[in-house]
Formats: sequence, C-alpha cells, structure tokens
Amino acid sequence: MKFTDQGVFLNRIPYSDSSLITTFYTREKGLQKFFFRGGKKKAHSIFPLAVSELSFYGRPDSELKNLTHAEPSFPHSFQFKPIKSAIAFFMAETICKCVHEGDTDVELFDLIVGYVKELESTKELSLFPVSFLIGLSDALGFKPLIEEKDMAVFNLDAGIFQRVGNNVERTRRGAGAEIIAALVLGGRLPENTTKNAREEALEFMLDYFMIHVPQFKKLEAYDIVKEVLHA
Repeated sequence: MKFTDQGVFLNRIPYSDSSLITTFYTREKGLQKFFFRGGKKKAHSIFPLAVSELSFYGRPDSELKNLTHAEPSFPHSFQFKPIKSAIAFFMAETICKCVHEGDTDVELFDLIVGYVKELESTKELSLFPVSFLIGLSDALGFKPLIEEKDMAVFNLDAGIFQRVGNNVERTRRGAGAEIIAALVLGGRLPENTTKNAREEALEFMLDYFMIHVPQFKKLEAYDIVKEVLHA
C-alpha cells in the first residue's frame, strides 16, 4: 500500500553502502521508521529537522516501511549554519526521546514545524533550546506552572514555581530558574543574562524532562549545543 505524508527528519542509521534506516516524525502517522534504498545518495535533502513531503509503501502495521521519496516542504538553510545546525541536532534528539512509534499528535507535529521555521528565520539563538523545551513540555502536558508572580523556586517534581523549597522535592532556584519563569510567563527576560545563567536554564529544563519523560537520559547533543551557544 502506498502512502504520502509530511515528516520531520530526526535520525538515520547506515544500512549498507548506499541505503539508510531513517526516522521521521510524521503528521498523520507519528513516529515512523523507513528503509530508504539509495538514501545516501539523496542525503542532501534529509538532515535533522528537515521538513519533507514523503512517499512510502508497506503494510499499515509494518514497523519498517519503504521510503521512496523525500522532497523538502519549504527551503531550509539552517543546516549550513553551525550554531543552528547544532540546535537542530539537539531538538531532533529531544523529540526522539519524547515520542513513541505509532503515537499520532497533529498539534505536536505542527508545533515542531513551527519551531523549525522559527529556527530558520531567527537571529536570537542563545535561549532557543530552552524556549523549545518549554514549548515541547506544554505540548506533552507537563509545562511548568506559575500561579503567581515572584515565585522564585522551580519545583521539578511538582512542575510548579513556588516561593520556598523543601528538603523532600527536587528544586532549582537562581538566575536559571528566573529565565525559565520569564519564558513561561511570556514576559521580559531578566536584563543582561549571563552565560552561566543561560546554561543553568538549559540544565534545569533537561533535569525537568528527565523526571517527567520516562527513559529520558542525557542528550548526546547537549555538550555540543552548550559549547556552540556559549563559546
């Protein structure tokens, strides 16, 4: 059976001298793996977070369908820019760890495509990974909650900001937590955010994901994105 769908490219594994096993998050069928015969020769069109129009075939219940065509849905250039490319790798790896094969969520797909377009166009990159993690946590149902302003302690276990911490639950505070709170509220960021504060914010959000996403472990792309963003 033949299918068409739109997909965001996440990962590839060499299969032979010319072919690949590829992973896409698709709009209609969620996370899907494909055998892409001759894919190495067509690799210019598949790179992390590339949004493509896909053609493939296979049984509906097959875990590995055959990809025959992947054509970019719109122009991409971020793969040629080292910082944006590193962020794309980071985002793709995060998505892979948060979704499961067969799960379908059109709103999540559209959110991811929105971030891809923003990555393509924006010049403000220093907090882009943190903003992405907050948006993704919202789509997955565990966005940090702030009931009142001036809540300075980020309770990772409860997923809320509060005034004081305790010795039982895992909490974070300081400049990194202030950045996350500002992004959650959609307001102005603290003035003159430092490199250390931005690194803290990213680390805090990754700690938060490790608590609320089963099997979420440290990302291989983390050290790379931290280095290129805060060099």
